[in-house]
Order: sequence, then structure tokens, then C-alpha cells
Amino acid sequence: MQDIWIIICVGLISISCSILGCFLILRKMGMLTDAIAHSILPGIVIAYLISETKNNFIILFVATIFGVFTAFLTTWINRRLPNRGDTATGITFTFLFAVGIILVTLFAEQADVDQECVLFGEMLYIPFDTLDIFPTYDIPRAFPLGGFVFICVVIFVKKAYRPLWMITFDESYALSIGISVSLWHYLLISLVSMVTVASFELVGSVLVVALFVIPPATSYIISKNLEKMIKWSILFGLLSVVLGYYISVIFGGSSAASIVIIETIIFLIVLVYSKIFTNNFYYVK
Repeated sequence: MQDIWIIICVGLISISCSILGCFLILRKMGMLTDAIAHSILPGIVIAYLISETKNNFIILFVATIFGVFTAFLTTWINRRLPNRGDTATGITFTFLFAVGIILVTLFAEQADVDQECVLFGEMLYIPFDTLDIFPTYDIPRAFPLGGFVFICVVIFVKKAYRPLWMITFDESYALSIGISVSLWHYLLISLVSMVTVASFELVGSVLVVALFVIPPATSYIISKNLEKMIKWSILFGLLSVVLGYYISVIFGGSSAASIVIIETIIFLIVLVYSKIFTNNFYYVK
């Protein structure tokens, strides 16, 4: 049952990341998740120091603010650079991650943040950190948090699918019909930040970035439209979680690293198959 709980909780995170990752990949913002995943570390430490508690929702709120701040700062720097690209992202996330590491070093005891956990998470401890909701049965603390994030993502994408589609494929047309590109951009980034924070302790920054980028990038190769891309992305993400976790159990390796490796292998298989057997790539629209 412990294995099932781990797969369910990480699976919920994987679905949330896979859905939002499709919009990020199509908007060429995939590496922004890397910046957010690293920059929320100071937010997590500050939330611990202020609240003096491990309340997930307080940490979620404060660290999400840092994630949105990262997006604002990256955009602001990028617009003022003569040579645009990933430079602003690199500057922002390295600076904020360095600040976070210093805070962890200075206030490690008060903040209760482990630097190894930052990279690889605590996936195997999910079944042991429980909530006493039922008299005879406990559920992992990660389950309601992952479920909450999953529901938020599904509702947001379902209700805002049209404006998200517009700003993803044709910003000029979206502006011409009165859709605020900036508003929807930052709403999307806010949700990405929230999902990243919720995933941070469980799976670590390495797997968070991989879940946002690799399954959507894989589904992009074989999808003709956005809806199919999202469905394939969810499937590839869940398949990677299940295979990667059980392979790590069999061979005794890192679960997060195993999932990333499986994701990459699936990506390469799909890439080679599409190139050799179809000799063409689809273009999502």
C-alpha cells in the first residue's frame, strides 16, 4: 500500500505538471520552470522562519509569491537586454537559488530544510508523513495537497482554455479581441509556481523541472492539436512515474532520478520513431 500511495501522490503532481507544461513548451517558456523551481527556495525558508510551522498552505502561499516575482523579474530583465534569450532566466534563478542556499545554511535548524531534499525530494517518506483524518486509517499529507493542486489546474485550464489557447498561438489576435495577454500570462505563471512549490518537498527541483518539460516535449512530437498534446503528455508522465519508481525499488537507486531517466528514454524513442518511420513531425495548433 505504501508503494501505491507514493505513485498516487507523485502521479497527481505529474498530471498537474504535464498539463501546464504543454502551455509552457508551446510558449517557449520551458526553462522558466527551472528558474521558478530554484527561486522558490528562499520563499520556503522565509515561510518557515515567519510562521515557525510546517503548514503546507502557508509555505505554498509565500513560495508562490517568490515564483511569481521570479517571472516578473525575468520578464523585466529580458525586455532590457539587447540579446534576448535564456540570459535573464539564468541570472534570475542562480541569484535567487544562491540566496536560498545562504538562508538554508544560516538558518538550517529553524528552517528545517535539507539541501539534499531540495534536489531530490522525499518521495519515499510520503506514506510516513500522515494526517489523522480517520480513526483507523491515516492518509499521507501529500495526498490532499497534491489533490488540491490537481483540482486547481484542471479547473483553471478548463475554464480558461480559450484565452490560454489564444495567447499561446496568436498573441496579436488575442490583443485585438480584448484578451489581456499579460494577465493570463501571469495567472498561468502563478499556477505554475503553486504546482512547483507543492511538488518541491516531495520530488525535488530536478524532477519538478523534468515533469514540466519532458512529457510535454515528448507529446509535442506526435500531436496535431493542443488537446491531444495534453492527453499524451499526461500519459507519458504517468508511465514514467510508474516505471521509474518500480525500477528504483528493484535496483535500489534514486526514485526521482529513475523517473527522469525513463522520461528521457521515452522521449528519445518517440523522437527516433517519428523521424525514421514517419519522416515528419506534427505541428500543434
